[in-house]
Amino acid sequence: MPFFARKSSSRIFVRPRRRSKTLALTGVLLLAGVAAAYLLPGIVAPRQRATLPHAACPPWAEGLCEPRTNLFAQVTETPSEDPSVEVLSDAVKPGQTLGGILDGYVDAGSLASLPVPDDFAFEDIQSGQPYRMTLRDREFVAFEYDISPTETLVIDGADGELAARVETKQCEVRREVMAGTVDSSLFQAVEAAGGNAETAVALADVFASDIDFCSDVQSGDSFRAVVEKRYVEGEYIGTGRVLAARFVNQGRTHEGFALLDAKGRPAYFDADGRPLRKMFLRAPLSFLRITSRFTGSRLHPILKVRKAHYGVDYAAPTGTPVWSVGAGVVVERGRNHAAGNYVTVRHGKTWVTRYNHLSRFAKSLAKGTHVDQGQVIGYVGQTGYATGPHLDFRIYKNGTPVNALANPQMAADPLPAAQLARFKREAARLAALMDGRGRIRDLADREPSSSGRLQ
Repeated sequence: MPFFARKSSSRIFVRPRRRSKTLALTGVLLLAGVAAAYLLPGIVAPRQRATLPHAACPPWAEGLCEPRTNLFAQVTETPSEDPSVEVLSDAVKPGQTLGGILDGYVDAGSLASLPVPDDFAFEDIQSGQPYRMTLRDREFVAFEYDISPTETLVIDGADGELAARVETKQCEVRREVMAGTVDSSLFQAVEAAGGNAETAVALADVFASDIDFCSDVQSGDSFRAVVEKRYVEGEYIGTGRVLAARFVNQGRTHEGFALLDAKGRPAYFDADGRPLRKMFLRAPLSFLRITSRFTGSRLHPILKVRKAHYGVDYAAPTGTPVWSVGAGVVVERGRNHAAGNYVTVRHGKTWVTRYNHLSRFAKSLAKGTHVDQGQVIGYVGQTGYATGPHLDFRIYKNGTPVNALANPQMAADPLPAAQLARFKREAARLAALMDGRGRIRDLADREPSSSGRLQ
């Protein structure tokens, strides 16, 4: 305790020396305690070390504070790419060959002697298809060409010797429902529903014997269909077969269900197993209008005399495909001054169909060729006695002309009893899907092995 001492008449303030030492020692001990509070827990139990909020962190304790950024961002390093590797991406140009693409990268002799894969010929590369070429230090490593969304041609040169193979990706096939209403055309309605032109053609093919999709379809007609949609690695690549369809045309409902043959090709039947495809289609082409009908007397537009016209004239642009209305055998493929280029097809012992004024014939079509219903046999033209491009189409029954517009609707053979019960069960499941009452099932495990490549 401080005290006062008198020297003469003045007061002097005195601090005891022992007491000063005691206070200094106390201060040192306090500082040591603070340091221990921070340092010792980190040594003894580092996982229990306290951290301070960063905003309150003093400069001398920066290492004890919470990190400012994500911990993973501090420790994760992105591996740098090999600068010696280069990938060239492009698409096949018109007229370009495999040798032309690889010229300068692969020895021409080595490429010529390269064994061709079983599934693809090198000369089959198509213009517009993408490819990638990998180089290391400007030396060829590999070439990849996309044959289709599911197949890739790979030429590997990493080991100094070329090797070629076709790699296949797993294609997932899902059943999905597509629906729409016709406004201006079936094609636009199908496109608006998520399909494409091929889907519209496949849908029309289901009812081709009962509906003329060139003239019968009206605004307000509607459709629902179960279709196969294909995916590779989760990415949609296209629409496949139509498995079931319902089309309401001018208030009348048509239904069809697919039965697949051994090659995966569909034939369509109604819910009771009666075939939708009749012996003949309603029309042999997609036409603009009918310019002349079946009649016993008509003023010939060129000869200017009245005579019978036992056919139906369908106006269409030159080059429009013409198909056989029924399965049969080509018995004539010729030309004369009146009919121009013509094809005659016999359907069994009773029926014959004739196609006149063609611009050209289908490739490989010859006398004796078997043709399927709907198969293209020629193309619209203006050969012979014709004032404009059109098809003169005729039907004969036992040699007698028949009005093609009164197309005989003879039914094809019905399903045998052994198939009927199984077909009806599948048709009922497909009908439930169209109505939103069924469960969508994947079909990847049901794809026939011989169904061919997906284009």
